[in-house]
Parts: sequence; structure tokens; C-alpha cells
Amino acid sequence: MFSFFKKKDGDQDVLSNLKTITRWVQDLPAGDIYSAQEKVVQNLIQFNHAESNFSKDRLQVLMHLDEATRDMQSSLCTQYLRNAHMSKSIESRLWIAIHAFYWEITRSYHGFLMDFIANPGGSQIQMSIPLIASRAIRGFADIIKWRYFRYEQADEKLWLRLHNLYRIAEFDNFSNAAVTVYRTDAEQRTPAQEYGQALLLSLFGNSSLVPREVEMVDQWLDNWSDLIRVDSLYDPDSHTFYVDTGKGQGLKRSRNQTSDPALRFVSTTDLLKHLREITESLKSGAPPATLGLTEDFRLPEGYDLINQVDKEWAVLDDRDRRVNQRIPQPGQWKVIHDLNNICNELPKAENKVKSNRSPISPEEILDIKLYGFVTERTKDKGLEQQREATMQAQYELMQAQYELWEQADSSTTGLGFHVNPLSNEWLKVGKLIALSPRDDNTWRLGIVMRLARNNKGHRLAGIKLVPEQFQAVTLKMGNADATVGYVVDELDIPSGSQSIKAILLTSEEKQEYLLINSANYAKNRQYQLRSPFDPSRLIRLESVEDSGESWLRVGFTVVAV
Repeated sequence: MFSFFKKKDGDQDVLSNLKTITRWVQDLPAGDIYSAQEKVVQNLIQFNHAESNFSKDRLQVLMHLDEATRDMQSSLCTQYLRNAHMSKSIESRLWIAIHAFYWEITRSYHGFLMDFIANPGGSQIQMSIPLIASRAIRGFADIIKWRYFRYEQADEKLWLRLHNLYRIAEFDNFSNAAVTVYRTDAEQRTPAQEYGQALLLSLFGNSSLVPREVEMVDQWLDNWSDLIRVDSLYDPDSHTFYVDTGKGQGLKRSRNQTSDPALRFVSTTDLLKHLREITESLKSGAPPATLGLTEDFRLPEGYDLINQVDKEWAVLDDRDRRVNQRIPQPGQWKVIHDLNNICNELPKAENKVKSNRSPISPEEILDIKLYGFVTERTKDKGLEQQREATMQAQYELMQAQYELWEQADSSTTGLGFHVNPLSNEWLKVGKLIALSPRDDNTWRLGIVMRLARNNKGHRLAGIKLVPEQFQAVTLKMGNADATVGYVVDELDIPSGSQSIKAILLTSEEKQEYLLINSANYAKNRQYQLRSPFDPSRLIRLESVEDSGESWLRVGFTVVAV
């Protein structure tokens, strides 16, 4: 991490003039993008230390370095977003490298802009101010977006700087001046469009979207920038959202706002109309890429993302509101993650529940036959046995591979927890988990739907509980001649057989689904489904109903019993 802040001796004065920086960029290691970008950041740090010199020549050097290294930054971003299962150390290195570049390049443009504001009459860069402002606004938007990827709340100072940049553009009458922000941009953009895009993306900062989905929404806004408008006067029939430029926060939903001088207003009417037209075009067979949905957009799961974006942008009357109130509720819960670990634990929990339902002890039966009641001596002996069982249970808890989470609140459909981010590196939106109260073995299935960080740095996790009944089962590659019957020893499959673990869900309407690892799915694949409580069945997998982090919810048809 800290290598990004160390200046290498061989890189002294490479940003001194345009000729030197052009030659230096050409000599960067082409085969090691990470190391090359590290050198770029080191020189940007050095460049920003010389804040007193904001000449036209230095601005040309900065802009050339920015343009020449954007492809490297884009490659690092793509590597980060397409490798969701990389190790925490690799993820951290990439994130720091990407964030450091955005931070230093934005800091540079911000410095030039502030110097111009302080001395507009004596500035040599006045003609470049709309471009500088646009790049600075986009830079702050990128910094905030990459903090979303780690479920962090953007610092208030970042938002205030972003708001201030836009106010400057308004004051100097160039907020709607279209410029080519970067050569690779398909169309010209205005500072107002750059600012509005950052505001609209802020609605997804603490949503249930994973980083790849947040990036996709940002790219949609890139392609639909002509539909983004920021206004200073409030129209209740048009404006769905507002932002207070005097506060360090993003977009808020409008509720009869007044036209306060500090407020700016955003309408999503045109965006929603366009999004719904796109949905109809997709259903008619139009390719997603031709509709501005990017090359990475996939159907049918892409409809879920479109629907979620539609809800976030919708007017208040059309937007689904929370109907299940969150009630503060302290407590500790045991948590297991990953489907295989959950399947291993569920049979153990079932056995523990059965063993806890033991009949009356022989000593108690003898007392009842002799005296008609249980004596105090027998009761004391029973209490001693109960204490031993409790101690054994506590010991097993200490030895188990559980995590203990502190509950924050609950609703009828989910639970909220305070989670230590340092000890839960595996935690991601869409992760399947099993939960049980600390002193109980009543397990419930849940899916991580929302992650956020509060002001104290603690992570907040929102868990949606799976409503169906569930049990651990095994799936064995099967055929119509496979042996059927009951599994006598629960999930014990003979060694050497090709079997996988899964979870069988059963709804109140007796509709059944399977939760399986995504690597084990193929439509129409047949498995022998074996359960501790039901006859073995030959099944054929159908369509995917839902998906998350490494798991799929799949329908199936029974072929033979």
C-alpha cells in the first residue's frame, strides 16, 4: 500500500515539461500495468507538492499525463470488477492503486481551478476552465463511486468539494458548456451532466448492488447523459430528487421542497421513460449493446437490475416503500457461510434437537413407581447432568467454525447486524448464510442483501431471511436405472460416488427448489436427489430462478421415484 507514496530517485522532474513527460510515459513498463500506474501516482504526488505553480505549461503536462495513462487506469478497473473472487490482499492492492490515481489526478485539477478562482484576471488558463472543472467533477465522482465498491459512506468533505465545483460552474456561466472531457468519450459532456450523473449514482451507494452492477449503472448514465438535467428552481410535477449543496451528502427524495438558493433539483422522468422503452425493446429481441446497456449486460438476470434501477429512480407514489418496520433488537447469532459448510452443519443441528427431546430418565421412572413423585435426590442428580450438558454445549460452540454477530434490529422478513469488517472479509452482497441464536440450534437461511459502513467504520449487514422450509440433501449424477428408496444413514453417500451437497427448499404451496453451487448447474442435467426424510428421486434441473454469490436457486422436475 505505502509504495504508492514513495518517490523514486530516477523519476525526479519527469513532469517538468511536455517533452520530458511524453518521453517518460513512452518508457513505462508495458507488461506491468500495476507498476506503471504506481510510478504515475508517485509523480502526481510530487506534482501536487508544488502547488504554488499553476502555469499553463504545467497544466498541459498534467493533461497529457492524464490522457496518456487513462487506458492503464481503465485496465486496472476492469481487472478489479471482473475478478469478484480474488483474494483480499489482491483486492486491496488493486483498490488502493485505482483510488490513489483518481485521488491525485483530481487533487491536481482542483488545485488549478482554485487558483483560477483566487486570481481570475491574471490567469493564463481561463479558456481551459470548463474542461478542468468537468474533469475535476468526474474525478470526485469516481472517488465516491470506488468507495461505494467497499460499501463505505463518502466523506462529507468530498461531497462539499463536488457541490462547490458545480456552484463555480454555475457562477461563471459554463455549467452547460459542452466539452470533450477525454478523447475516448463518445460524446461531449457538460459540467451539469457530470454533476447530475454523480448525484444519480449516489442513490445506489448503500443499495444491494454489487460493484459490477454499480459500474454498469454508471455506464448507462454515461450513455444517457443527454437525459440528465440539474435545475435550480423546484417543479413539484417534474423533480423527483434534490440535493442540498451546503451539506456533505448526495441526492435525496423530494417532498414538497422550496426553491432554496442552496438546493438543486433533478428529474428522472426522461430517464424512467427511456428505461421502460429499453425494457420493451429487450422483450422484442433487441441486442442489449445497441440500447446503451453495455457489452457485459446479460439476460434474463439483467431484468432484475433494470427493475431495481427503475424503483430507485421512480417517483414517490410509484416506489415500493418499506412495509416491514425495523425494530431495534440486541442479541448474538451464530453465522455460517458457504453452501457446503451450511449443508454440513444442518444434519448436526437436527441430531442435537432430537437428542434434546430425551424421555424421562430411568431414575425418575423408578421414583414415580415407588413414591408417586420424583425425589429431591433424583432432581439434584438431574440438575448436575443438565449442567454437564450445558458445559459440553458451550465447549462445542467454542470449537465450532461459527462467527458471532451482534444483532442490531429485525423485521418480519429480515435481520440487521453490526459486523466487524476486519474479521469478515468473505462478506459480500448476495452471499448465502445460515443463522441461529447463540444459545439455540434453530437455523435459518438468509441472503446478504445490503452492506454499508457507518461513521464509526463498523459494517452494517442487512439479511433477508429465506421463507421456505429447508433441509440439506445430496445430489448424485443419476439415470433412470439408479437405485431408489430411502437413505438410511441420512446424507452418508458411499465413498467414490459423484455427489454434491445442496439445500432443498419447500414453499407453503409445496413448490420445491434447490440451492446449489453455480459450478454444478446445467439445464436439463439429471441428478439423484437423496434426502434423510424422503424417498430418493431422479430429477431434471430446470431454469435458474435466482442467483447470488456462488449459488443458484433452481427449479426441477421429478423424472422417476
